[in-house]
Amino acid sequence: MEKVNNILVTAPNWVGDIVMATPAFRCIRDNYPGAKVTLLLKPYVKGLLEGAPWFDEIVEYDPLAKHKHPGKYLSLIRKLRKEKYDLAFILPNSFSSALMIWLARADRRIGYVRDNRSWMLTDPIQRPKEKGRFLPAYMGDYYLRLCTSIGCKVGSKNTEVFVSPESKKKIDELFDKYGMADTKPKVLINPGASYGSSKFWTAEGFAETAKLLQKKLDCHVMLVTSPEEKDIAKKIVDAANGSIVNLSQDNISLELLKALVEKSSLLITVDSGPRHLAVALNKPVVVVMGPTDPRYTQTKQEIGKVVRTAVDCAPCHLKVCPTDHRCMTQIKPQKVAEAALELITRPKIRRRKASVP
Repeated sequence: MEKVNNILVTAPNWVGDIVMATPAFRCIRDNYPGAKVTLLLKPYVKGLLEGAPWFDEIVEYDPLAKHKHPGKYLSLIRKLRKEKYDLAFILPNSFSSALMIWLARADRRIGYVRDNRSWMLTDPIQRPKEKGRFLPAYMGDYYLRLCTSIGCKVGSKNTEVFVSPESKKKIDELFDKYGMADTKPKVLINPGASYGSSKFWTAEGFAETAKLLQKKLDCHVMLVTSPEEKDIAKKIVDAANGSIVNLSQDNISLELLKALVEKSSLLITVDSGPRHLAVALNKPVVVVMGPTDPRYTQTKQEIGKVVRTAVDCAPCHLKVCPTDHRCMTQIKPQKVAEAALELITRPKIRRRKASVP
């Protein structure tokens, strides 16, 4: 490996992608132990990486600042230029992310050939193809490939997040507040609709699943959403006749969400960011999946079950379904509840060791 003193890493933008990028973050730190590593990321995902030992500095930025606040954008570019980075890893696929690093004048710039940006990269990496088409691949491997393409060695492919004692204490206090400070299993539901309505199941589906679980198992069922999804949370709680504890009203931050997932017995969600928190924390998870290709998110590390139904229009990866949303509406609560019961009642499984690429 060449001598590198100063590294800049541009983080992905979505919660799940941040978690799936943690093996790449760890790989960079392990291969350049003496370098200063700076992470560039959106402010709202910073809580996911609280406690992570891989970075010497975290710089927050708004990808839209060059349009909304050009002065702030130029100030950030000047700040990055002064650092004189030897090496930059650009994990997002966007033109704007490569442009920022090009303007920052990092000596070596590694990223995928996407969005007409290859001229800004010193090390343009081709996305894997099969029969002339892009090959869907697990995003954790996708990010790691940027590292291995320049000779980095991978120690582990496991995703990883860190939960502070303070966050655990706050969740314990929350459980006590809602009368859940006992040893009953705690099932956490996250409808995860922030990506777009196409990933959302139905309020009735989540509610019926909760009722079925409570008929079969003496357990607490909790619900958490982002602040923007409080209306969805209310619909689910109302449809469940109040049998779900609505934690969305407590404004759970991403940092607290990690602790909440860790202290839950099982997570039921869609193909969303919290799913990947469950994987990283070795917690069982049931994933209700419709419009997305499972190959982008499936990993041997996951202790879970994906519930899908075969339809001819999926996967489409559209944010809003243009037809009848059959990929999600045809999924029955009975199937989701069965998967949850199987996971929650099986003996505890040790973390699987993922092989290196």
